Amino acid sequence: MTPAESARHIPATRPAGRRSAIVVGGSLAGLSAANWLRDAGFAVEILERSARPLQDRGAGIVLHPSTIRYLAQRRGVELDAVSLGVSRVRYLRRGEGIVSDAPSRLRFAAYGVLYAELLAAFGARDYHLGNEVRAVRDRDHHAEAELADGRVLTADVVVCADGIRSGARRALLPEVGASLAGYVAWRGVAPGAELSRMASAILSDAITYTIMPNSHLLTYPIAGGPSRLMNWVWYRNVGAGAELTDLLTDDQGRVHDFSVPAGLIPAQRVAALREDARGVLPDAVAEVIGKTADPFLQVVCDVEPPRLAFGRICLLGDAAFAARPHAAAGTAKACEDAWRLAAALAECDDVRCALARWQAGGLDLGRNLVRRSRQAGIRSQFDCTWRVGDPLPFGLYEVGDSEF
Repeated sequence: MTPAESARHIPATRPAGRRSAIVVGGSLAGLSAANWLRDAGFAVEILERSARPLQDRGAGIVLHPSTIRYLAQRRGVELDAVSLGVSRVRYLRRGEGIVSDAPSRLRFAAYGVLYAELLAAFGARDYHLGNEVRAVRDRDHHAEAELADGRVLTADVVVCADGIRSGARRALLPEVGASLAGYVAWRGVAPGAELSRMASAILSDAITYTIMPNSHLLTYPIAGGPSRLMNWVWYRNVGAGAELTDLLTDDQGRVHDFSVPAGLIPAQRVAALREDARGVLPDAVAEVIGKTADPFLQVVCDVEPPRLAFGRICLLGDAAFAARPHAAAGTAKACEDAWRLAAALAECDDVRCALARWQAGGLDLGRNLVRRSRQAGIRSQFDCTWRVGDPLPFGLYEVGDSEF
């Protein structure tokens, strides 16, 4: 290594006697890992590629005990402060209204609320925006994260939680890519206060499903500041090729890879979506879509890596396994991975050994979640065997463990 190269290798902040960690990615997975690792005695730095905070990303999240574990156990945050519960699981059918009604013990949160709470727990000092990681490397006595500006940071462990587009995964496992499911998720939120009495009465205290041939849609309420928002997700089949490319083209003509953010969907496509909703969906649900100012689009896919640990480097959250949303456990898996990772590192001073042990459980959890989510998607979108009144497939380790 030349003197110039040596000068660019900057160790992460490491008070005497403390191990250090670099977390690549500052969303929910990265923040969860950073908080648990710091509580386990690590000096932690988060490197987030975005130049601005991430509050505006995502919409509704089905809460799971794993998702709220850190905030509840270490911060004393109450469930009601960050989530809403509903008492019913309902199925709707166009022209018939509610055709199935059962009790529910599910809770829902807004991405922005969870992000803000986890960021407040970690603090801003060691959360670095506008720092894109270009490469990660495992060395004999440390791990490295090379930034786009040429700096190289070193630490005892590097945790790659940089999402489904993970550059770290591409570098470590270039043969592993996203497998398209054959459909997309249209998503959005509508102000609850703007809904009619009819729509509010049906949707406000329920998670509500509409099952159609080769498609399904769900809605549930989330907190949006002082008022409620109605979150919705509509799964629609789209084959690979020109049709998908067209859907992923924004109002400036740019083609996106996995999603088109809110505010960038061409106006004519939003108008067509609303028209389709009025033509095939129950009135209450079509009203929600019609009153959503800026819907957005996500491609549904699977990612299944054969390994998660690479010496002193590991993949976590969607940078590792990315499962279809139907089990509603992607965020829960990321938080569970983070909690287990910190526990493994706290129990063993040998980072390589700790990551190897942690990997076994992460592989089992990820493979099982991808399998169950894929099966649910095939039932609803292709086989059409998901029936009105069927139990929801929500759960991290097994169906039903998302209930409170």
